[in-house]
Amino acid sequence: MGKITLFDKTFKPFIPYAEIEKAIGQVAERINKDFENSNEVPILLCTLNGAIMFTSELMKRLNFISELVTIKLSSYIGTQSSGEVSQVMGLTTDVKGRKVIVVEDIVDTGTTIVALKKFLQEQGASDIRICTMLLKPASYKGDVKLDYVAMEIPNDFIVGFGLDYDNLGRSYKDIYVLDTDSDGTPDTIINIPEKHMKYFILFGPPGAGKGTQATAMVENFHLCHLSTGDLLRKEMAAGSELGLKAKALINAGELVPDEIVEGMIEKQFDTVKGVEGFLLDGFPRTIAQAEALNAILAKKGEEVTSVVSLMIPDEMIKERIAHRAAIEGRADDANEEVIANRIRTYHDKTEPLVAFYKGAGKYNEIDGTGTIEEVRGRIADLMSKY
Repeated sequence: MGKITLFDKTFKPFIPYAEIEKAIGQVAERINKDFENSNEVPILLCTLNGAIMFTSELMKRLNFISELVTIKLSSYIGTQSSGEVSQVMGLTTDVKGRKVIVVEDIVDTGTTIVALKKFLQEQGASDIRICTMLLKPASYKGDVKLDYVAMEIPNDFIVGFGLDYDNLGRSYKDIYVLDTDSDGTPDTIINIPEKHMKYFILFGPPGAGKGTQATAMVENFHLCHLSTGDLLRKEMAAGSELGLKAKALINAGELVPDEIVEGMIEKQFDTVKGVEGFLLDGFPRTIAQAEALNAILAKKGEEVTSVVSLMIPDEMIKERIAHRAAIEGRADDANEEVIANRIRTYHDKTEPLVAFYKGAGKYNEIDGTGTIEEVRGRIADLMSKY
């Protein structure tokens, strides 16, 4: 990869084709997971001309049948966005009642994608997902959720792999960035900063519906659900070193120490692939564990994204637990004294953590009252901001 010149501009190597291929493969995996059980044939909407190469590579990796449709819009003049979108060439098929996966080459300010989604909604599309090869987070001002992002890049002007400078440069398989050096600096390939993982912590008292909502949170935001109880059982069943230590302590009637639980959590962070983040359920439970979690993430250059605290009044906790007792026949759930003690224990244990995460600016309370769908919507609105 050497420098290239297009008209009056010189561009230097930025992203090699091998990295582009890897990123497209990862995006395809997430799309395949979302559409593997769909009985409908979704529309793959290629935004001409920039997304042609990305769409072509993406289609090769999708394992479900889709209908390829094109539309051409433009908001660029030279190297700058004009701030206005013109529909150059309209849709080539009817999208009414159809699921649509919009395939974009790059999203920067979001002007084009916002206008396109509004247009598709007006045309009656039943479901609209946005997939982009590249995103410039520093420039993005849109309020449209981007469902699939292959790579994030700085706010620089680039060409190659479908992207152009006044219609030239699309055919290069690698991506190049505008060369602003004037001191003869040697060519270098700039590594794209790795996309940060998301680390959500789920809080909530007994009966708040954490189990129900956690399932949707994991599915909607492509997270790995980490429950400390489940992890313990998994490690013990696998006979791992951590699992054997935990089993020996439990058999001896002792509590599993923090370092073992923290070791299991860190192991999952290092080994789980193909997700956009993690949902921690049941950890941390103490300030010491919260500080340990911060240390684990700091080693990876990461941090807690947000604490999602699902809150309901104490009286509703009692009602829901009593209702659960009637359905499942759990004697402990039917004992009012036991219920009251569980509520006190929850408040005593979580209040220090609430203060800890409020101080860090990470704490967010969600109203847990209402229907499952209403609560789910509130959670989604919050998590979509990250």
